[in-house]
Amino acid sequence: MRLFVALEVPDGPRREVERRLRALRSELPPARWVDLANVHLTLAFLGAVDAAATGRLAAALEGACAPHRPFTLRLAGGGTFPPGRPARVAWIGVDAHPSGGDLAGLQASVAAAAASALAGTAHEPESRPYHPHVTLARCSEPWPRSAAETFAAAFAGPLGEAFTAERAVLFESRQGRGGVRYLESGSFPLRAAGGGQAA
Repeated sequence: MRLFVALEVPDGPRREVERRLRALRSELPPARWVDLANVHLTLAFLGAVDAAATGRLAAALEGACAPHRPFTLRLAGGGTFPPGRPARVAWIGVDAHPSGGDLAGLQASVAAAAASALAGTAHEPESRPYHPHVTLARCSEPWPRSAAETFAAAFAGPLGEAFTAERAVLFESRQGRGGVRYLESGSFPLRAAGGGQAA
């Protein structure tokens, strides 16, 4: 099972991304564009996980998410990876509301819980610093910097209304005839009340 943990992006912000993309895609080099029904904010990519480990993983994720409270997010801005070089991935940025919860703290809790639950398996925790983003395209042939700048300019500023993250979701990625499908394998509410993470 190829698994990852993510926060969902609701319809409103997705529609705004779609609106901007309609006029933009013909101006950009070819890329493998993500189906907008599948866009999400990844917290931890877990890769191939043995089905026997999923119960242990779900329990760990439940415990990691419960001490956090729901918080407000907004899609805003766009860019490409790697920065300052020909682009291989085009993405949309994510801003946490200044008075909201702790996205970085939630991501760290989820990543640590997954690493603990999957210790002794083939899972390798991500070593790079977390950069919250929503992937929109993967460039089979790297885009030149001019295309990367065109993409970033088209996604300047906020993208749709703010939304509340109330749960993390464990998704299974399945490749089928119609492309990749993401199936929900578990849901983990953010339960804490009051300000910030529970003690």
